[in-house]
Amino acid sequence: MSMDGRSKNDSIELEAGKGDDRSPTKPNIDDEYEAINIPIPGDVRTRRQLQDVPEEYLNHHSDDKHHRPLLHTDARGNTYTYALNPLTYNVFLILVLELLERFSFYGLYLTQTNYLTGSYDARWSANLTSMDAASLISLSTAVAYTVPFLGGMVADAYLGDYRTILAGVTCFYLPGLFLIATSSLPRWLGAEHFNLGAYKLALLLLWPVGTGTVKAVVNIFGARQYHPVLQRSMVESFYVQFYMVINVGAVAGCLMIPIVARASITVAYTIPVVLLSIALLFFVAGSNRYVRVVPGRDGGGGDNINQGGEDDGDDGALVEEANDVPAEEKPNFVDVAKICALIIPFNIVYVQCATTFMVQGAVLEPFLGVIEAPSMDILDSFSVLVFGYFVSGYFYPFFAKRNIKLETGIKFAMGCAIGGCAILWSLILERMIHREYGRTGGRVSVLWQAPSYMLIGCGEIFSISTAYEVAFTASPPNKKAFACAFNLFCIGGLPNMLSLALYGFCQHWFQNDHGSGNISRIEDYSEAHVANYFCVLLGIVMFGVVVNLLPPVRAWIAFVEKRAARAASAGSASTNNTPKFGKKKGGKATKSGSSNETDPLLKAQRHAKYLEEGESAQIYRMNTIKAEFARKDKKEHKK
Repeated sequence: MSMDGRSKNDSIELEAGKGDDRSPTKPNIDDEYEAINIPIPGDVRTRRQLQDVPEEYLNHHSDDKHHRPLLHTDARGNTYTYALNPLTYNVFLILVLELLERFSFYGLYLTQTNYLTGSYDARWSANLTSMDAASLISLSTAVAYTVPFLGGMVADAYLGDYRTILAGVTCFYLPGLFLIATSSLPRWLGAEHFNLGAYKLALLLLWPVGTGTVKAVVNIFGARQYHPVLQRSMVESFYVQFYMVINVGAVAGCLMIPIVARASITVAYTIPVVLLSIALLFFVAGSNRYVRVVPGRDGGGGDNINQGGEDDGDDGALVEEANDVPAEEKPNFVDVAKICALIIPFNIVYVQCATTFMVQGAVLEPFLGVIEAPSMDILDSFSVLVFGYFVSGYFYPFFAKRNIKLETGIKFAMGCAIGGCAILWSLILERMIHREYGRTGGRVSVLWQAPSYMLIGCGEIFSISTAYEVAFTASPPNKKAFACAFNLFCIGGLPNMLSLALYGFCQHWFQNDHGSGNISRIEDYSEAHVANYFCVLLGIVMFGVVVNLLPPVRAWIAFVEKRAARAASAGSASTNNTPKFGKKKGGKATKSGSSNETDPLLKAQRHAKYLEEGESAQIYRMNTIKAEFARKDKKEHKK
C-alpha cells in the first residue's frame, strides 16, 4: 500500500494507450510506453494526487478548471467538472440548508400538540383535545413521508435536484411556516377566532409537502457534488456528515423552539421562517458552484458544461452502446429497494424512541424534577453527533489504512446489533423498575434510560446513514431521488406502519390487571407486561442481524454495489471525449472500440480480447481505481 493509504486491491482496471490528437484531453502515449500499473485513489482531494489521474479525468478547457480540475463524461457525452474538496467548495451550503430545515421541522413538530391544545396561549388557540391534536400531527407526518416519492420522481424526470429543492422551499415550505406563524397572531387571518382551516392548509399540505420534497432530494444533491469515480470513497464520509447535520438541527430545534414558545409562540414560530429564508439565500448564492444532474436522462453525475459532448458523429453509437448493455449489468431500482428494506428491523426499534420508550419513561423519576422522558430523546441526537465524528474520523480511516472496506451487510448487521443492545438495556431497566417498586414502592431515575437512547444513536450511524449512501451509489442515475424517497419510507414510513400493527397485536401487554390501557402510573405499570413487548423487539432486531450476516445476502449486496460502480466508471470510459486505446500495430495507433470499425474479423478479434482481458472498467471495491498505461523510461529509450 502506498504512503497515502491507497489500496492496490481496491481497484478498477482501465486500459489506455495512444490515440489521435483530435482532443487535447487525450493522453499522449507512443512507442516509449510499455505496460505498468499506476494506482489512482478514489479520494482525490489534493493537487498532488492529480499527477496520478489519467488525462481524461482532468479539466483542461473549462473556465473554472482552477477551482474544479476534475472531469467526468457520462455515457451520452455530457461533461461535468468537480472541485477537489467539495465539502468546502459547495457541499457546506447544502448542509447549511439541511441543518436549518431540520431545525425548523423538529422545532415545530415537537410544539404543535401544545400549541393546538392551548398550552402556550389559552386565550388564542385551536382548543383541540390532545387526541385530535395528535391525530393531526400524525397525519401531517404521514404526508411528509409519502411526498418524497413524488419529489423524487419530479427531480429525476423533470426539474432536477437543484430546482426541485428551490420549488419545495419557496412554493411550499416557507409559505407553510409563514402561515403557521401568522396563525398565532389574533385576527391576522381574517377571523375572530382561530382560523383552523388556514392552519390545516399549512399543517397538512404546505409544510409536509415542502419538507418531504426537500428530504427526498437534498442528500442526493450533496452526494452528486463528488466525482463518481475519483471521489467515490468520500461519499461515505459525506453521508455520515449529512446525518450528523440532521441531528445538529434536530437538537437545536428541540432545545430552542419549545423554550421560546413558553414566552411567545409567535416569536418561536417566526424564528424558523427567518432562518430558513437565510439558508435559502446562501443556497441560491452558490448556484454557480453546484454540480447539477440533467433530469430525465441516463447519464450524469452533475451539471453539464458541454451537453452532448464534442459532436463528432458518434453520439448515436454511444446511445446504441448504452442500450446494448444487458439488463442484468445495469443498476436497477428494485435491487436498491431490497437493500434499503434490510434496515427495517433496526428502524422498527428506532421508532420506539417516540413510543414505547416514552411509555416506560413516564413512570421514571424526573431528574432534578425537570428532566423527563421527552427530554431524553435529545441524547439520541447527541450520540449520533459524537459517535458519527468518531466513526468518520477514526473508525473508517482505521480500516481504510489496512486495505479494509466494511461491507454494507456488515454495517447493517452492526447497526441491528447495537439496536439490540438498546433493547437489552430496556429489559434490564424493566427489571429495575419492578424491583424498586416491589421493594420500596418508589421509582428509579429517568437517567437510567440514557444508555438506550445513546445506543440507538450509535446504531443509526451504521444503518440509516449507510442506507442513505447505498440509495445514492447503487441506484440508476435517473432514479436516485426516487430511490432516496423509498429509503426514507423504509426509515420512517413502513416501520411505523409495522409498529402500529405490532401494538395492536401486543396491546394486552400494555394493560393493568383491570384491563385498562392507562399505565402512566407506576402502580398500573407494575401490573403490565411491557417486558414481553421488548422481547419481541429484541427478536425482530436480532433477525435483522442474522439476515444481514448471511453470506449470500452480503455477496448479493456487494454485487449490486460493484455493478453500479462499474456502470458509473464505464459510462466515463466509453464516451467520445474519453475513448479507450489499444496497442500500436505496425507503428499506428488503433482506437479500441471505435464505432467506425466495420471489418467482421477485427470485430471478432476485439471481442475475444474483451472476453480475455476486458475493455470496460472492472471494479473490485469502491475505494480506488487502477489504470494501465503503456510506458517505458525515456532515458532507457534514448540509450
